[in-house]
Amino acid sequence: MAAAAPARTAAPARAPVRKKPPALRAAPARKPARKAPPPRRAPVRRPGAQLIPIAVGTATAVRHLPDSGLMVRMTRGRAWIGVLGLLLAGIVALNVVTLSLAATAGHIDQNIQALDQENSILRSRDAQRSGSARVRHDAAALGLTVSTADGIGFVEAGPHDVAVAAQRLAAAGSGY
Repeated sequence: MAAAAPARTAAPARAPVRKKPPALRAAPARKPARKAPPPRRAPVRRPGAQLIPIAVGTATAVRHLPDSGLMVRMTRGRAWIGVLGLLLAGIVALNVVTLSLAATAGHIDQNIQALDQENSILRSRDAQRSGSARVRHDAAALGLTVSTADGIGFVEAGPHDVAVAAQRLAAAGSGY
């Protein structure tokens, strides 16, 4: 006869294992108060110190730029040709603007030189027309003479002189 198969007994169901919450730690004991450290001096500011964080940030961004997904896709496709074309067009435009500014500066320099020459000519004409020899000649033609140091004196004015001056101004018809 056949032997009876051994009966299998079902394994007892295990209860889910619960993790215990971590034990709360006691606050560390306070250390005794120490003396305050001596005050530190303010750091010496250098003129370019504000630029250093900007430079570091820019260097970091540029360092990761070649590995970015956008750059990899762009350099493997046709878009790269368009980007290079735009960059070259920008360089050419920048050169054209620079040359036009240089030409404008050349024209301005020419105008400045012409005005300097004209000012020089006008100064020489003014010197000829207002020179002391010409003034003496024109004064002599009008009957004026050069005063001597002995001929210079002060005029004393009195109350009667003010009335005479007022009559002369009224006769001349001035609006004083």
